[in-house]
Amino acid sequence: MRLRIQQLEQEKALQQNWSETKEELRPGTLLRNKLAEATHTQPGEHTLFTGLVSLGAGYLSRRLSQAAGQKLESTVQQGIEKLAARMQSALRKKRKRK
Repeated sequence: MRLRIQQLEQEKALQQNWSETKEELRPGTLLRNKLAEATHTQPGEHTLFTGLVSLGAGYLSRRLSQAAGQKLESTVQQGIEKLAARMQSALRKKRKRK
């Protein structure tokens, strides 16, 4: 009787394991698990997802810094040109007064 109970328990456990294995091997479940794994990594752990994110962030920061640098350069250049124009007009006015 004990052997029969043990056999039924093992068959039930085997059936449960088989059901879980089939569920884990479905394409949707595999994809969901891989995405969850890629987004929930431990610090210092590098995956393809984190590598791509860091590569994209580096590229974006370079592009933004270049654009900001160009904008800043053009703004400074315009300011210098305006200052030079004002200085020239002030010098012309002084020369005319003399």
